[in-house]
Amino acid sequence: MTTVSGTEVRQEGELVLTQSGYKALVEELRHLTEEKLPAAVDELRSAAELAGDLSDNSEYLHAREELDRIEDRIDVLEARFRTSRVLRPREGSGSVVSRGSHVVVEDLDDATTSEFVLVASAESDPERGRLSDESPVGRALAGHSKGDVVEARTPRRTRHLRITQVDRRRR
Repeated sequence: MTTVSGTEVRQEGELVLTQSGYKALVEELRHLTEEKLPAAVDELRSAAELAGDLSDNSEYLHAREELDRIEDRIDVLEARFRTSRVLRPREGSGSVVSRGSHVVVEDLDDATTSEFVLVASAESDPERGRLSDESPVGRALAGHSKGDVVEARTPRRTRHLRITQVDRRRR
């Protein structure tokens, strides 16, 4: 099934990432497979050599848990890559908020300004200005344009936001 959001077209279950989000996932996978995984295997091997009975070896059990955690994360990232694609530069309208848009909003309730890029939940990082399009604010803004006032119902309060800038070039 195909979903259309603005002019963004995606297949059902497909994850559309920004270029920087894709690069961050590639780097995380590289770091895990080339650095963390070999180190965890070495740690597990060393812990196994310390004692004969592995069920009583807390270092071995800890190393096994860490290795399992790393392998699970690698599996998650590889699955994301199988179902994802990078947002094309001209995909989406430059004037309508959609995934990949750089957005500036004014909170009409407290006169603060926020700035972020709307991204897929997989690359969301609010502290770095990357807001999920599945979040309450992201959902409220999607499909709107500069000058529009939207209402976003967050867990703490209802926010009234005016979109003051939408830019597709800055991601």
